[in-house]
Amino acid sequence: MAGCLVLFFLFLSVGVLAAPFPVSSTSSLTDSAEGNFFASHGFRFTTSKLNWHIVPDGNISIFETFQYIPKGNSSAKLTIRKDEIGKHKNIEDYAKKWMKEYPQYGFEVLATKNMTLGGGEALLIDFIHRNKRQQVRQLVLHKNKKVVIMTCIDSIASFKVTVSDCNQMMTSFSWR
Repeated sequence: MAGCLVLFFLFLSVGVLAAPFPVSSTSSLTDSAEGNFFASHGFRFTTSKLNWHIVPDGNISIFETFQYIPKGNSSAKLTIRKDEIGKHKNIEDYAKKWMKEYPQYGFEVLATKNMTLGGGEALLIDFIHRNKRQQVRQLVLHKNKKVVIMTCIDSIASFKVTVSDCNQMMTSFSWR
C-alpha cells in the first residue's frame, strides 16, 4: 500500500510540471527562452540561461522579426530576422547589398569575419553609429536558401556587457 502511495505521488508530481495541454503557452516547445520555439522556422537558439525575454517588435516589416530585450536594461536589444538568400551566390554578396548603405545612415563598419556556425556559414559584422552613440554586432547565418540575421545593439558605454550575452545567444544558434 505504501509503495502504491509513493508511486501515486511520484506520478502526480511529474504531472504538475507538464503543460496543461501539449504545445501550450507553458510548454517548453513554445517557451521563447528555449531553442524549440524557432524549430518551425528551421533553426533554434536559446536564452534560457540569460535574463532576456521576447517582446513584440513594433516595427512594420516585410520580414518576420523577433525581438529580445534584457530585463533591467532599456537600451539593449537583440533582433532575429528571417530571409532568403535569393539570387545572391553567397553570404558575402547577400550582405554587401545592404552593408554598402551603412555609411549613408551614419554607421561605420569596424570589422567583418567569415565563420562556420550552427551547421552553416556565417558572417559577423561589428559596427558603430557615433552620432547615436550605439554599437552593433550583427551575425548573418546562411544554410541552403535560408538566412537568419541576428542583430545585437546597445549604447557604446554598455555594449561590452551586452555583447557577452549576445555572443552566448548567437553561438547557441543551430540549423534544424
